[in-house]
Amino acid sequence: MEHKVEIRQMFDESFKRKVIEEYLSTRHSKMSIQRKYNIHFKSAICTWMKRLGYTEKVEQKCNLASLKRSILSNSTPKPTNAIDADKKIRDLERQLEDAKLQAEAYKRIIEKAEKELNIPIRKKHNTK
Repeated sequence: MEHKVEIRQMFDESFKRKVIEEYLSTRHSKMSIQRKYNIHFKSAICTWMKRLGYTEKVEQKCNLASLKRSILSNSTPKPTNAIDADKKIRDLERQLEDAKLQAEAYKRIIEKAEKELNIPIRKKHNTK
């Protein structure tokens, strides 16, 4: 039976800052930089950024959702109020779609009732 021995890597603060600065100043991935410096801890760079006070940059670089958005839109992440506006737009679009479906359902119910009961339910356009 083999036992996997875990060796904890220890790095000083200046080395961590050097790695973080290289990551932030280049377009290299975290994994490529970690391989370059033989860092085995998977989320080392994000963890170090949080601990060393790189708060704004942590949100931009380590938050997967904002990273995907910035890659897809090929721009910097949007400020919070723009993100809130996008969320509000999505909510309103969803509500509009629900209202359209509801209107279609009412239309079909009225058509079916008119057909089955043989009575006009909708108001005629030329009546007062």
